[in-house]
Amino acid sequence: MVLLFNLGVLDLVQLFCYYVMLYCTLLWLLVFFKNRAHFSKETKTKIKKYPSITFLVPAYNEEKHIKKYLTSILNLDYPKDKLKVICINDGSTDKTLEICKSIKDKRLKIIDKPNTGKADSLNYALNFVDTEYIVSMDADSYPEKNYLKNILPYFSKKDVAAVTPALKVKETKTLMQKIQWVEYVFSIYLRKIFAFFDCQYVLPGPGSICKTEIIREVGGWDKESLVEDTELAFKLHIKGYRMENSPKAYVNTEAPETFRELFKQRIRWYRGYLQTNRKYFHMIFNMKYGNLGFFVLPVNFIWIFILGVLFFLPIYNFAINLNEFFYRYSLVGFTWPTLNMTFDIIYIDFYIYFLALFFSLTLSVIYIGIKISSEKINLKTRKWHYMGYIFIYPLLFSIFWFSAIFCEIFRLKKKW
Repeated sequence: MVLLFNLGVLDLVQLFCYYVMLYCTLLWLLVFFKNRAHFSKETKTKIKKYPSITFLVPAYNEEKHIKKYLTSILNLDYPKDKLKVICINDGSTDKTLEICKSIKDKRLKIIDKPNTGKADSLNYALNFVDTEYIVSMDADSYPEKNYLKNILPYFSKKDVAAVTPALKVKETKTLMQKIQWVEYVFSIYLRKIFAFFDCQYVLPGPGSICKTEIIREVGGWDKESLVEDTELAFKLHIKGYRMENSPKAYVNTEAPETFRELFKQRIRWYRGYLQTNRKYFHMIFNMKYGNLGFFVLPVNFIWIFILGVLFFLPIYNFAINLNEFFYRYSLVGFTWPTLNMTFDIIYIDFYIYFLALFFSLTLSVIYIGIKISSEKINLKTRKWHYMGYIFIYPLLFSIFWFSAIFCEIFRLKKKW
């Protein structure tokens, strides 16, 4: 209590940020461990029937990957007469269309159309779907062989309209991809928590499966949205439908290799999220929409504020200290600044405590994510994955969010 009286306004703001971070981290851990028995049981549930399914694969200039990924879908461990694939060539200028046509399989339908974007391509292909379920699958991603058998059992639950998969980064050649590998492992954990909490707000483009009749009921995908998968999830919440998650339905995806590629991807994601929240602003703090509306959406904006504090406050403190140093220098010449040991040691110890606590919690959550995703820790080959995620990812995350907010404020040109 004495320490709090000695702290300034900025210090109290920083403490508020730490407490919110701690609260959310512990809350998600408690939700996970409370549902651990249920989690173990549901992952062992076997598929009882084999409904008809169509994979929709929009492709734009995907000649490098398209054949491998279409073939992987056609070779899934699932009855062949129940599986169809529609590949939509969205005005590609390379050999994507030619490669698609070289695949000789009656279950594969190829649509060639002008370039109008992913959402419009999905809506166009929806007119040709006559199966019970639809899977949207990006052309740079592919499901593992038992994907369908691991994801379909979740539709046995009442009011479930869609089920999200567990996304993994396929290759980790560059530092950016190594960082994303850990990020995606963490997301497998977090997406399952959100499913328990009934507050998923994204249906990831690679691998999310939905009931066809419900997709048609909500009007398909919004072609004006930068993030049609997020917008679709919000529409399902509006209609009162539930979304489940299968942490064992693995989908491998290509992650951006460079900072520039990752920057472009995340600006689109985060701008799209902001735009979707603006469109569905009435959901925020609205108990009608459960944990998503009353807790998760508002807290997400608090997290953006926290990012700002943790990013700009050290810069501010550095500038203040640097100014003080030069001020002293102008008065008495060069001298090293002295610390007020009666306060600063306590102050430093206080924040070291939080630093150590968050470091331990981060390691714990990463460990849980690795276990859920059936990966191995493998420190020898993945030490840079973990170090990059812990020490570099927070900076990248902040840069992406502030850039997205800047683009939205100044209405910079949007591109899919």
